[in-house]
Amino acid sequence: HTFFWAREIETNLGYNWYRKDSDKSFSFGIRQAEKEESPQYQGNFALYSAPPGSIQHMAVYFYPSADAVIPTHHQIMAFTRDDHFKALPGYQVMAHHYHMDLGERLLAAGNLDAEIPDLQAIKSIGINIVSQLSSVFINLNGGGGPGSGGRGGSRPDPLKVIAASVEGARRHSDKDFLVMPNQEFFTSPVGGHVDLLFSHPVYWTARVPGQPFLDNVPEYGKVYRVGNAEDLMNMVTKEDVLVSMPHPRTKGSTGYPDAVKDKDFFKVPNYQGVGYRWGMGLDLSEKRLCDHRCLNLLDDMSNWMADEKAPLKYLTAITETRFKGPGDEVYAASPVNYIKLDRTPSPRDVSPVIQAMMKGDYFVTSGEVLIRNYNVEGSGAQRAVTADLEWTFPMEFVEVVWGDGQTTGRQIIPATELAPFGQHHYRIPFEATGKKWVRFAAWDSAGNGALTQPVRIQ
Repeated sequence: HTFFWAREIETNLGYNWYRKDSDKSFSFGIRQAEKEESPQYQGNFALYSAPPGSIQHMAVYFYPSADAVIPTHHQIMAFTRDDHFKALPGYQVMAHHYHMDLGERLLAAGNLDAEIPDLQAIKSIGINIVSQLSSVFINLNGGGGPGSGGRGGSRPDPLKVIAASVEGARRHSDKDFLVMPNQEFFTSPVGGHVDLLFSHPVYWTARVPGQPFLDNVPEYGKVYRVGNAEDLMNMVTKEDVLVSMPHPRTKGSTGYPDAVKDKDFFKVPNYQGVGYRWGMGLDLSEKRLCDHRCLNLLDDMSNWMADEKAPLKYLTAITETRFKGPGDEVYAASPVNYIKLDRTPSPRDVSPVIQAMMKGDYFVTSGEVLIRNYNVEGSGAQRAVTADLEWTFPMEFVEVVWGDGQTTGRQIIPATELAPFGQHHYRIPFEATGKKWVRFAAWDSAGNGALTQPVRIQ
């Protein structure tokens, strides 16, 4: 996961190079391209910049074997579980923020049952919940709505897109695979880009002067018209919508959520947190996936919210990719959320997903490290974090991270004595005096890992 590119459009820019130095020697390696070749995506290229003065590190594993090629290949693929997310009892595996444009594509096909190759690819790697996105381009001064305006010019009627997404998601779901119709708001009045993850179908569009906030449209029923931050948050709270910022502190969310951390709407429980993806920090200079850009922000938010009555903010793994089919690389670029649910919810009621995520009842993983159980035990000053881990690659370290509302601290426990393909129960005591929240994470020697959501220390 620290090697494969993780861009929105995974254009292979020719990373491999080879040079014959002499009759007796040659050189080969991996390079970073100097620029994105597609003009429309050049703004994403900065996601690869390593901080000045940092040291980039590319680990490589050699797996010598006396076996033939095919059995050796199977042994190697076991380290990534055959590029498959393992099923855990009591959990559902969720891929979030997948740019599938389901409603637009089904409308273009003229058939709500049209085959969508992306769903086949996602389902084949062990994911059983996917929140697919339609893009929302709204000019708050000039109308528009989900799927309209912005990039690409004219688009289908926004309410038709939502209707096609809702019905298409229902038709492409089954008892073991849930498709959720959701939207990303690019010009959000609450700052930066935001995800809108719906617990049930909600129809909405832009509000222009003279229009009511809530309207009734015969074909769709209740329709919200959003013109400002107050409108958006009113809709969110009335309809139990989960809001998060998919790529904080970068791209269209540069400076956010920091700029709104003291706003009332940021403290509303429905504003659940921020996204976690490989592309934000995939510069090979970090020990943890998306350490500088994502994990630091998670701890900052926990300190911001330490004395608030609202719940802490959480980190949600996002896919941030689009247009894949069977055979395309999905696993490497797709961190996932293991949500604590006994079964896959019905497409007619996806509220269990929203409720579990609002409570932080899930962990985030690259797939190789799994946290089967996690708890904070004890009372008063003497507490302990317990966790049951399993992994594939040799482990590197586990850590307990905490904060006091101002600063963040951590205890790192080396785990290099643990062999690959193992399991271990951890019980890590810690002094809780002055600490207001705590979380747990585990990282292997290849940079893969898993982390829990922060928990308040009462």
